[in-house]
Amino acid sequence: MKLFQIFKNLRIKYKLLLAYFIVPLIFIFGIGYVSYLSSTDALKKQSYDLIHQYQRNTIAEIMKNLSRYELIANTIYSNTKIQQLMSDKNIGSYLEYEIVRNVLNPTLQSILDASGGGLNIQLIRYSNYNSEIIQDNVEGILRHRHISDFYLSNESRQFQVINFYRVMDLLWFQQAKDNIDGYMWTQVGYDEQYNYISLLHEITDEVAFTLHTVAMLRLTIAFDAIHSEDMGNQENVFNLVVNQHGDLLSVESGKVGFFQKNEEILKTFIHGSDSEKLLSDQGIIMVKSQPFSEGWHIISIYPVRYITENVNQIREMTIITIVSSGCLLFIMTFFLSGSFSKRIIRIARQIQQFSPGSHNTEITGAGQDEIEFLGNTFTNMEQQISSLIHDNYQSNIDKKDALLKALQAQINPHFLYNSMSAIARLAEQGETSEIVSMVHALTAFYRMTLNKGHETITVSDELAQVKAYLEVFGIRKGESFTVTYDLDEKALQYYTIKVILQPFIENIFEHAMNYDESVVNITISIHLKDDCILFTIEDDGLGIPEEKMETLFTPGDKEGYGIQNVNERIKLQFGEGYGVRIKSEFGYGTTVIILIPKLLQ
Repeated sequence: MKLFQIFKNLRIKYKLLLAYFIVPLIFIFGIGYVSYLSSTDALKKQSYDLIHQYQRNTIAEIMKNLSRYELIANTIYSNTKIQQLMSDKNIGSYLEYEIVRNVLNPTLQSILDASGGGLNIQLIRYSNYNSEIIQDNVEGILRHRHISDFYLSNESRQFQVINFYRVMDLLWFQQAKDNIDGYMWTQVGYDEQYNYISLLHEITDEVAFTLHTVAMLRLTIAFDAIHSEDMGNQENVFNLVVNQHGDLLSVESGKVGFFQKNEEILKTFIHGSDSEKLLSDQGIIMVKSQPFSEGWHIISIYPVRYITENVNQIREMTIITIVSSGCLLFIMTFFLSGSFSKRIIRIARQIQQFSPGSHNTEITGAGQDEIEFLGNTFTNMEQQISSLIHDNYQSNIDKKDALLKALQAQINPHFLYNSMSAIARLAEQGETSEIVSMVHALTAFYRMTLNKGHETITVSDELAQVKAYLEVFGIRKGESFTVTYDLDEKALQYYTIKVILQPFIENIFEHAMNYDESVVNITISIHLKDDCILFTIEDDGLGIPEEKMETLFTPGDKEGYGIQNVNERIKLQFGEGYGVRIKSEFGYGTTVIILIPKLLQ
């Protein structure tokens, strides 16, 4: 709610900026985020596909090399002369010599030469009475004697023909002899220690047309000869070759420590159903191949950083794209919202400056859209309002003038009647001089009352009018009252509506006198107070009863008619802040206070 309130209080420019900027930015962020996820997923899939492709290439290379060595083994196996040499029959020393010299040596040597190194051919003859052929390794034979496992460097080329008794007690030989079915790839003897692998195959005596096995062929090959050491030439990417039990068959140089450290994990991985496994603590991914026909597995080790580096690049590019798009969007929305809001603000200011009664106000939006329509609509409305205000104002003025004139016309018509009656009585009595004085006073009084049709007169003329009235009344009443004046000469220059004092003087003569020949003292004061003129009329007559005071300003009260007349005319002319106030105490007199503004014509 607080955020919503803050948004409501924002200027239209920033509301538009937020609307134009945040909403598209959400879409840009969403699209960027989805693109990032899609790209990273595609990259990861591509990386895994690449690892599997490397695996397939490695497997294809291994299978090709295995096939090549199986072909070599088949060449030896299918040679009838070699089969004859391996036979358990005593063929004689001369024939044996001839076969060795003319067949075995050239054949095996040519195979060794063609292999390119890292190959040891061993023929294990099941008979123990024929000669053995051991080249360049007499000391090894003597040293190992009953083991007879000869591991040579890659530069060496070696073949041996040995008799059964040398290996008959070895476990690997016993297990292999019982399980050989065609070609068998396995690590026997010290193969694992020296990273070699052997191809085993039994030789049958086909010369004698029998399936009787007479010897075992063992090709011992350096694993490097069948296994490529690199995986796409990438640093820290390598392969492990393990058997179906999870035992290591081959590992690239320098990676034995990895297998030893993770042997249990690798064996679990081999027997599990997952083809991929992440070792987050080591930052690597392991990918397992389908098993070979021999039951081997290739496990490819791939550093996670090769994926994350690319993922980080995608993330950085995504962030850069989102930020740059956001900046461009902000700049565009800033200028667009500013341009749009300027027109609205211009109209709002023109509306704010509009005041009732102003004329020819035209509000424009400088365009052909809804903003321009709004401005034109408000302009038309303002013109209609101004016309209505003018008509209403003029009507009120006319009504006010009519009311003022009606009120003015009602002032003291009976005063004239009384005065004329008094003149008639004086005429009957022959008081010519008093008649003349009364007529002159009446003339002065009504001249100032009429005031050539003007509603306002100076305070000085208003005072002269009251004095003329008092003179007429003095002729009629004689010495029944006294008048004292307390005047501020500065106040006499200002203007007031006419006949605002005379009705209150008349009320004194009609209601304040006892008619017991007691004299009523009247004080008329005119002073300036702040921005106002203060008229005060005081008398020490009978005063006004309390119950009468409550009805003086009530419309329809006949006795308070003159008071109401003056009060309404002042309020109509000057406003509700001005008018008449009366204070009276019955038996002690009355004070009338009249307040009008200071006005100069």
